[in-house]
Amino acid sequence: MRDRDLERIAESAGLLTQWRDAFGAPQRVAPDTLRALLATMRADDGEKTSLPTLIVTDAATPSIPHVSRAARTRVRIDLEQGDSVDCSLRRRGDRLLLDKPLPPGYHTLQFGKTQIVIAAAPARCFSVSDAFGRDEKCWGIAAQVYALRRDGDLGFGDFTALADFGAASARHGAAAVALSPLHAMFYADARRFSPYSPSNRAFLNVLHADPQKLVNDARSQKSVRTSLVDWTAAADKHHALSEAAFARFVAGELPGAGDFAEFRRSGGDALAHHALFEALDEHGGRKPAVDSASTRRFRDTHTERVAFHTFLQWRAARDLDEANAAAKNMPIGFVADLAVGVDPNGSECWTQPHAMLIGATIGAPPDALNAVGQSWGLTTFSPTALRRDGFATFLAILRASMRRAGGVRLDHVMSLMRLWLVPDGARPIEGAYLRYPFDDLVRLVALESWRHRCIVIGEDLGTVPEDCRTRLEKAGILGLDVLPFMHDGEKFIPPKRWRTNAIAMTSTHDVAPVAAWWAGRDLDWRRRLHLFGEQNEADERAGRARSKVKLANAFSRNGSRVSTRASGERIVDAAIDYVAASASPLAIVPIEDLLGAAEAPNLPGTIEEHPNWRRRYTVSASKMLDAPRVARRLGRLARRGKRT
Repeated sequence: MRDRDLERIAESAGLLTQWRDAFGAPQRVAPDTLRALLATMRADDGEKTSLPTLIVTDAATPSIPHVSRAARTRVRIDLEQGDSVDCSLRRRGDRLLLDKPLPPGYHTLQFGKTQIVIAAAPARCFSVSDAFGRDEKCWGIAAQVYALRRDGDLGFGDFTALADFGAASARHGAAAVALSPLHAMFYADARRFSPYSPSNRAFLNVLHADPQKLVNDARSQKSVRTSLVDWTAAADKHHALSEAAFARFVAGELPGAGDFAEFRRSGGDALAHHALFEALDEHGGRKPAVDSASTRRFRDTHTERVAFHTFLQWRAARDLDEANAAAKNMPIGFVADLAVGVDPNGSECWTQPHAMLIGATIGAPPDALNAVGQSWGLTTFSPTALRRDGFATFLAILRASMRRAGGVRLDHVMSLMRLWLVPDGARPIEGAYLRYPFDDLVRLVALESWRHRCIVIGEDLGTVPEDCRTRLEKAGILGLDVLPFMHDGEKFIPPKRWRTNAIAMTSTHDVAPVAAWWAGRDLDWRRRLHLFGEQNEADERAGRARSKVKLANAFSRNGSRVSTRASGERIVDAAIDYVAASASPLAIVPIEDLLGAAEAPNLPGTIEEHPNWRRRYTVSASKMLDAPRVARRLGRLARRGKRT
């Protein structure tokens, strides 16, 4: 096949054959890369239909694709609310415009003998001001759930500790608590614990459930005081208590049989298949296809293990419900984190292989911070399958994240527009961008946002397509302004000039806490682990020294008189004042900064070399906000609302 024909086929499949790198230089995707990615996407070539199963449109000016040559001038739409409307159609290009607006919701379009669901979306997402009922400048806290501590825990944070922390945050006046991802991991392998490499985003990490509520075991009441989570040892304890709790439940010694039955029924095939995956994963070996005869035989002969894993999901959901109830006085509440992808060997890919890009990994092309690019070892939805299946897989994980939250953070929000896709076995630079149906996905996010009364934050750090932020802003998806990145090269941007359509933060889980950044602790780690590569360490440290001067000057202009000789504690106070003064409607400070921590939860570019996703907070979740320096910093944040 000629390269020109190959590129034409690739473009029609959604692959960008040409693109501009982070430095503005034009790039062309190699033919071998296109062939490999097209081979990965060949599973998308399933049965095509002339009519989509779901049409996404704007509720104020609804339209549908011109899917038939028939000269139809009227259609009937059965509204979700129970009424019906007759609409006239007017052709404009390849669309048919309806003559009247529709209420937001999922309606049924009668098109001849065919019924099509039409998702009519509002113009924008539910906002911070909608949550308050007025314009408000509020604040919140970010926390790693696994890092929370409570008396008698099993060595890592759970939803009982989260309930304590949520209640404490509400008591101190926080509007929101942003959480690390809570997605289902791998029950049979606790070594796979990165919350951003989940097994299935539609379900919960059952290790966060608290089996101690159900089992009175004196041995489990002794607190584990280590500063790092030992995931394998902790999971073993959790598993033993969970087995004991399930045995008591099966024996009728615990309440909730009716609620469990309803939970199982409402979870449908998706829940049943996830529980089956977990049971198979315990069994070990290669997993047959989800609908194979051998899988059905396993299910029929291991019904108790499937029920056990369903029980664990039920308990996790109920414990998270209790945590939400404890934090009910926060106007926004918990902000869930929706990971951009999943482990290709996990439940999400096994239960719906037709919907996933198996055979390729998502990542990022080379940029100023990473000269060789990134391959994250994750995969996600196929855009072709999304359209074919009526966006069912996307809606499932979106609803799962919003169902028990007042907000959701979309990790790597640029994935709504495009993703860097790398064939398995290839180098990160040997990839290509794959387009996604941005308008449809954003409209569905807005619709679900209102249905769940859930604000939406898009993590828009890194290489962002030219018009992506503008279009996200129009849809009411908040961006992310993080202090270390808020400069124009010459000086740090004054807080009053930060975006009004973004969340303001002092740091994130991937950025060194303020005190650690000030002390160069992240640079020390990079030197220790030989992560500088071709970059010169001396240049990096010199650049940090210059940034410290610029930041100290910016803090001084904001009213916090500091110098480069200031202590980390003083700099943290100044950073919180700076973020509190920002134009953002919501300022969020991670617990690490409230504590003045010298270490980060995660060091990008490492796996086992750095204790990623293992560091624990030193004080119990119910008391940590009462510590004098933490309470003082919360007071600095609280003043931002009074200045409005």
